Amino acid sequence: GVVVQPVGSSAVRVASHPEPHTFSFDYVAGDATNQETIFTVTGKPIVDNCLAGYNGCIFAYGQTGSGKTYTMLGGSGEEGDAPGGAGGAGAGARDDSRGLIQRVFEHLFARIARGGGKFLLECSFLAEIYNETITDLLDPSRTNLHVRENLEGQYVSNLTAHEVYRGGCGAARWGWAGWANRRVGETNMNERSSRSHSVFTCKLQSKTVDQYGTSHIRCSRLHLVDLAGSERQKASGAQGERLKEATAINKSLSALGNVIMSLVDQQHGRGRHIPYRDSRLTYLLQDSLGGNAKTCLVAAVSPAAVNVAETLSTLRFADQAKRIK
Repeated sequence: GVVVQPVGSSAVRVASHPEPHTFSFDYVAGDATNQETIFTVTGKPIVDNCLAGYNGCIFAYGQTGSGKTYTMLGGSGEEGDAPGGAGGAGAGARDDSRGLIQRVFEHLFARIARGGGKFLLECSFLAEIYNETITDLLDPSRTNLHVRENLEGQYVSNLTAHEVYRGGCGAARWGWAGWANRRVGETNMNERSSRSHSVFTCKLQSKTVDQYGTSHIRCSRLHLVDLAGSERQKASGAQGERLKEATAINKSLSALGNVIMSLVDQQHGRGRHIPYRDSRLTYLLQDSLGGNAKTCLVAAVSPAAVNVAETLSTLRFADQAKRIK
């Protein structure tokens, strides 16, 4: 569980309620928790479920500067180098700070190597949603792309795709190349604040033959999502273009919150329209939010008293999301 105890002036910022706020989650990671533990709790079961035929999704959610991108990508490569183990400058090294994306691919290919059968993994795209406009991060010249729908679900048209046949390093290298193209900007709260949502999606197809010689094909999709951080303009000092970005970010996150609340209401038997189409993000990830998917939300929070209002907002959001079955 998590207990938030507002003290001093921070109690005023949370509607003058100084009493503790208590939340219960599947796992609570303190600031001393290492990346391997986060992967074991969140990434490993999602990958295993994908290989079993479920769609999988991992969200990193929280206020700006709380550590979402570090959780997803790790601590390497801030100056443009590839993360350890992902090719480039860090190749050959086992960087303990490498994030969920690298570890997910390591585990995925280890499972494929010992699992038998035939597998096809397509690192289908790395999409950036910036000011409600979708850009292909693997080919930034492709912009203003659209979300389409087919029998498999939602997808972004004309997005770069790469097939990966062996080894996870190529997939992670493409992922890092895409993340390097992502829009970041300096605010008062974070000198490298992500100003867009990034969605890394992989399609996994496996073919097995049973004892009777019958072929079985199983398909699943895995989404790895690094959301832009929610922020208060007063705290971040957003002005001009940064203010426009922040407005779009908060609007998109608000749409995500509305979808979560509507799904919870639906869970309790209250028939409600689920507003997936209110944002590109929720429409693209519709199957991961309310469909046949195993979804994990990593809620990153700040322990600082000055951020108590945003911390409570993040924890309430995660508490709502946990109610969806």
